[in-house]
Amino acid sequence: MRRIRIAVAGLGVVGRRAVRLLKSNRQKFLGLGARVELAAVADREVTREARALGLGPSVFRTRDPQELLAREPDVVVELLGGLEAPRSLVLEALRKGRHVVTANKRLLAHCWEELQEARASSGGRLYFEASVAGGIPLLQSLESLSANRIEALYGILNGTTNYVLSRAEEGAPLPEALAEAQGLGLAEKDPSLDLSGQDTAQKLSVLASLVTGAWVRPEGIARQGITQIESEDLEFARARLGRTPRLLGVLSLDWGRARGLWPSPKAVRVEAHVFPTLVPLGHPLAGVRREYNAVFLKTSEAADLMFYGKGAGPGPAASAVVGDIFLLARDLLSGLPAQRREPGRAVLRPIDESLSCFYLRLLARDRPGVLARIASALARRGVSIASIHQSQAGGNGVPIILTTHPTSHGRFRRALSEILGLGSVARRHTVMRILA
Repeated sequence: MRRIRIAVAGLGVVGRRAVRLLKSNRQKFLGLGARVELAAVADREVTREARALGLGPSVFRTRDPQELLAREPDVVVELLGGLEAPRSLVLEALRKGRHVVTANKRLLAHCWEELQEARASSGGRLYFEASVAGGIPLLQSLESLSANRIEALYGILNGTTNYVLSRAEEGAPLPEALAEAQGLGLAEKDPSLDLSGQDTAQKLSVLASLVTGAWVRPEGIARQGITQIESEDLEFARARLGRTPRLLGVLSLDWGRARGLWPSPKAVRVEAHVFPTLVPLGHPLAGVRREYNAVFLKTSEAADLMFYGKGAGPGPAASAVVGDIFLLARDLLSGLPAQRREPGRAVLRPIDESLSCFYLRLLARDRPGVLARIASALARRGVSIASIHQSQAGGNGVPIILTTHPTSHGRFRRALSEILGLGSVARRHTVMRILA
């Protein structure tokens, strides 16, 4: 029976849960014909964590993740978090021909090209299902769609922002909803990575790179977070527009003559962005609530598909990690060679060319002609107003909410810049895209 030796770097909440799942699922690996052994672990508090997990003396312990490679494991499971330490460990492991399982979307998003080159040069395998959408088996499902062109992808990819927005829909003040998410362990003490859309952009980078075969860098993905949104935006969207906000990571792919999921010699034209978006209440994504994630796909042959599940928490992430180890063991036992793909070519479409309807809430002074000047600024940039609502003046001014017909992001951005330059309009505002 084939012995597969595992080394785990990082015994945080995900690492601990993954080790326990490995122990409790040994029988499933035996069914494959593999005897999976935990050979080594690394963590800053390795002695304490090993004792809590009940690890025997045969399991090597170290505080230095690099020392794991000296034990010559078959598989390195990287659950450290951060970037530089995981990058060093994973690249060295792959270059030595070791196989790697990681949940680190930041590592994949920022080092995709390096990782693929290291993997290809040595025959090492790289599995990363847990890096996007938690326990949803999304990346393996994308692989199974090789007979299709992925034409568009709409993803709720961050459990923190989705929890905050859906709790706010239920009536919780937004700061209270965020505090709840932190109390449940869904949000970090500093939630800026989530609320700014940066976490979603990293995950979208991984998805775009996987689908196209070309590295779509996260810094090239336009993004806006949810910090501008207020309770009145949610109330107006539901009551007047029949919509609700979700932070969506969106890919739109123009394959030209290309066919299939994987790249052809022709470059794929990619639109990638992360924005708060008003979703129709009847759309499947509107029903995705709390810490759940979902990805809605438009494909050439299988039509519309949706994947749904918990995207946050140690259980879903550890489930995906152990699932990757199982698939890796299966591939090794079957003698299946490591998958080799020629790098794809992708061209990132400028965000200013992207088309959408927009929602805009402003606060203006109660003066004659203000609304006309706002409308004129939009008209000068070729932006057509679809609807406009002006509430009664309050202590701080007059709230104005308008929506547009489809227009380019660039036209809307330039019109908004002109509007915010008017002395009668406050700088604070809310912008959301509107999903058609």
